[in-house]
Amino acid sequence: MTASRALRIWRLAGAGIFLAGALFFLYRVRQVLTPFILAALLAYLLKPAVLALEKRGVKRPRAILILYLFILALSLPVFFFVLPQLVRELNEFIAQLPSFTVEIEGLVQGFYQRYHQVALPAGLRRLVDDSITNVSSALQEGARHAVQALIDLLAGLASFLLAPVLAYYLLRDSEQIGRAASHLLPIQVKEDILGLWAEIDQVLTSFIRGHLLVSLIVGCLTGVGLALTGSEYAVILGVVVGLADLIPYFGPLIGTVPVIALSLLVSKKAAIMALAVMLVVQQIEGSFLAPRILGASVGLHPLIIIFALLAGGELWGAAGLILAVPLTAIGYILVKFIWARLVSS
Repeated sequence: MTASRALRIWRLAGAGIFLAGALFFLYRVRQVLTPFILAALLAYLLKPAVLALEKRGVKRPRAILILYLFILALSLPVFFFVLPQLVRELNEFIAQLPSFTVEIEGLVQGFYQRYHQVALPAGLRRLVDDSITNVSSALQEGARHAVQALIDLLAGLASFLLAPVLAYYLLRDSEQIGRAASHLLPIQVKEDILGLWAEIDQVLTSFIRGHLLVSLIVGCLTGVGLALTGSEYAVILGVVVGLADLIPYFGPLIGTVPVIALSLLVSKKAAIMALAVMLVVQQIEGSFLAPRILGASVGLHPLIIIFALLAGGELWGAAGLILAVPLTAIGYILVKFIWARLVSS
């Protein structure tokens, strides 16, 4: 091994150790990172519009404020109509949760009694008994987790209110921040790192902006559709479906299950109407929204995406399902970059 190649490997190893240390530090202070992450996401989403206004002669601070006012105007119906309705539905759902639990147990017991009339081997019967018990517990636990997640979302309003302030400074000073970060890079690797970031930016653009927009539209369509059918929990279910739609492949199914399950507890007619709404929304998403908004994929094979989703869900739950694909795509780009440098050196 030549001295230059050994030096390159040691530099890569040092960079890896530094990166691991930085990630560990961020993990330890993760509780205070939420508003900064939301601010970075908001700035990333708004930057193309800010640049477009800037090209038309609008100064950047004024362009940011114009976009904020536009978003605020669009958000007024959410604050005055959707959010209060969400709180009302959430309170009603919490009040009805004990009766829903009783209904779930009744459905499980009814199925249990009917299935006991079927002659089954003793070993298979024990297996089915355990499965029924696990399903009943999972349904009840899932309902409680869903309620807690919505409560946590409302409790995090402080982070949502702070995020636009932080995003303003990120957008205003993005060029200065970029130049400062670029000056920190060694001249030998600056071009490579900037090229690497351009490739990562393309993946993030395709996934984050596209999937957020599609998920927002799907959640709104679902909520409106369920409201038109008379659903008592249209807003809650619209939020759940919109969040679930961020998960590739499994998202539509994950979002459909609570919609049908909760509607079935109300009545069979409500469940049929909810199923019809979900089928129509998924057809709109598959035939119109996804091809026109998402465009190219993140460049990963479907098997890799499915494995990443399963691994992300196992490690970090719902957050892992949402973050698994973009993180895997970024990891794939980084591995390709490091491997190419090691082989070519």
